[in-house]
Amino acid sequence: MSDERKPSRGVKIARRTFLAIAGVVGGGLLVGAGAVAWRLRQIDNYKLPAGDGEASFGAWLKFTRDGMIEVVVPHQDMGQGIYALAVLLAAEGLKAPPEAVRAAPAPIEARYANPVMLLDGLPMDEAALTAPQRATLWTFDKILRTLGLQGTGGSTSTRNIAEPIRLAAASALDMLARAASARFDAPVDQLKIVGGAILAPDGKSATYGELAEAAAKLAPRAIAVPPLAIGDYVGKGAPRFDVPPKVYGRAKYGIDTREPGQLYAAIRHSPRLGGRLSRASIPADAAGVRGIVEGKDYVAVVGETYAAAMAGLDKADVVWDESNALKVSTGDVFAAYRAALDRGADYKPRWVIDAVGDPSGATGKAVKATYDAPFLAHVTMEPINATALVTETGAKVWAGHQSASLVQLLAAGAAGLKSEQVEVFTPFLGGGFGRRADLGYVVTAVEIARKFMGVPVQTIWSRAEDIRDDVYRPAAMADVSATLGDDGMPTGFTYRIAVPSITDQFVARAMPSAKGGLMADRTTVDGALFPFYGLPNRSIENLTVDSGVPVGFWRSVGYSLNCFFFESFIDELAAAAGAKPLDYRSRLLAAAGAYEPARRAHALLHRMGRYDQARPLAPGADGAKSGRGFALTECFHSFVGQVADVEIVDKTLRVRRVHAVVDCGFAIDPPNVAAQVRGAINYGLSAVLFGKIDFDQGRVAQTNFDSYPVLTLETAPEITVEIVNSGAAIGGVGEIGVPALAPAVANAVFAATGRRLRSLPLTL
Repeated sequence: MSDERKPSRGVKIARRTFLAIAGVVGGGLLVGAGAVAWRLRQIDNYKLPAGDGEASFGAWLKFTRDGMIEVVVPHQDMGQGIYALAVLLAAEGLKAPPEAVRAAPAPIEARYANPVMLLDGLPMDEAALTAPQRATLWTFDKILRTLGLQGTGGSTSTRNIAEPIRLAAASALDMLARAASARFDAPVDQLKIVGGAILAPDGKSATYGELAEAAAKLAPRAIAVPPLAIGDYVGKGAPRFDVPPKVYGRAKYGIDTREPGQLYAAIRHSPRLGGRLSRASIPADAAGVRGIVEGKDYVAVVGETYAAAMAGLDKADVVWDESNALKVSTGDVFAAYRAALDRGADYKPRWVIDAVGDPSGATGKAVKATYDAPFLAHVTMEPINATALVTETGAKVWAGHQSASLVQLLAAGAAGLKSEQVEVFTPFLGGGFGRRADLGYVVTAVEIARKFMGVPVQTIWSRAEDIRDDVYRPAAMADVSATLGDDGMPTGFTYRIAVPSITDQFVARAMPSAKGGLMADRTTVDGALFPFYGLPNRSIENLTVDSGVPVGFWRSVGYSLNCFFFESFIDELAAAAGAKPLDYRSRLLAAAGAYEPARRAHALLHRMGRYDQARPLAPGADGAKSGRGFALTECFHSFVGQVADVEIVDKTLRVRRVHAVVDCGFAIDPPNVAAQVRGAINYGLSAVLFGKIDFDQGRVAQTNFDSYPVLTLETAPEITVEIVNSGAAIGGVGEIGVPALAPAVANAVFAATGRRLRSLPLTL
């Protein structure tokens, strides 16, 4: 049987979705339309528990005894402002002031599942779905909702909860109005709603809180909500309640957890990937040390303070077994990529994920290029940590994470308990970026706490340990080739990337019983898949090459790689055709005809051109070379164009300005959209200019910010963000500022110097 895999164009199912469905239910699929329908009815009928003096309005809203309206959020706030957005939507729908609404974590219930995150893994062109594909999406959506997996990632939070909250708010307002109608004996259409109160024609009034108990007893009616449009708060924004406590240091993160009698654990893993612990001991007189925990691949010292635990760890006598450790070095990884790409179509496993026509038969001028990018760490500002309390009958976990339901499931396994015996507390996250989707650190923290039964233990990864024990953005290498006709337009296009499957590894870590490698992983080619340009005769392929280095989701995932490779090559095609970068892209978009993504991308390209004309590139100071580059991408159902201005003095590259044009369908909270894009650009620029993790015989070379530098205020560019409301379906925002940055900067370097930089980080 051949190992070459080519998903059907009719019904393509990504391994991420298939394995999630198979794995979460213990290796067996939930089948039977009747069982699914019954389960969905149970889920849809879920109501928030209400205590004395509280009134529950379904699964999303509750009026509390202190007079507040509470909207629950099943997603973690990693700085993307999802709590503030939920408040804004609820306030708009209830016609109440935002200060009367607060957000709270949703319970771990199936009602709050996030199927969007998994459905996005299907390698289907959402702009051109066939009838079988639509049926597949509908079916998997229903099944995934029955499984109830909560998750934050893939820029899906707003897309997952915006409509449910809007519907819930509209329904609750209708119920409040009907309760007021009964109280005042007045028709609903004669009532007025002002600032969280309902007024009768005779001047009588009642607050929502006064009406809530009676309203909650009414049967909800189906209420149609209008399309998103600018309202009192929606489309304008509202102050983020989380900003003041974060600015003044009052916000609580996982590392701020303090429980009575709490101990602290300092942890160290094998210095070589895949190494195992042979034995470990500490001096009996180590001050403040309460014990040592020996794990399979780690040792942890537990102390009365973190300083005491670290001091004890430094004194520990530790022996590692490296007989089966990974001996790979960075050069070995790229040599394996090069070998796979050299074999091309003969390499196995090879996934042809998007194919149109026959690029091998195209004729014309040949243009080829090879690009590569390194491994990257996440380096979240809050180092990885988790606090756990384990007893014979239950467990509690305090941690920043990206999936409460998975935390509960995995913590229960580590504690030897049932899921319902584990209580999860989720503080603010000091950065997620995909790192806190991989929950091995929670499992480890629970294992350590289990050795100190009945005592809360906080396990903290030092920065060096955080970098050494990461799940890295994979390194990758891509061969891209095209043939150009006499008019300079592509007649054939082949994109082939050598990179491991993040999804396979993630599923193997979270659900070891689930088998990977069964289906195509869209994340390997996201950013090159289903291009909005007119590229007839194309083949978009992944060669799955796994060196054994642990890889995981990193902000914008595959887009962070493929957008750099793809948009850099589009610039190379423009140069080969003797065309200006924006003009050439305009011609490619026109070649796509009436394709909706091309239309949306063209609208952004027009605005990029307008910016280019209105703000010409400033000449470099004191003989410095200057250049302007462009890149245009679609990611997470949003479209982004970026214009980057660079300045080069000797061999020092400085990004002076970045202008981003963003179409996320409709910007519910425009100030926060701009803030997220600015933050993502700065995060991405760290990777563009500095980011690189190297391996030497299985050892990680970088240890801290001195060897893994990040952008500083001094080197940060001026950033402007232009928002376009296209009226399309809502797209993601939290990650979309990252992908276009690298190609825009690289293309600007070419404009300034005539040199093509095809490797990240960009160095001269």
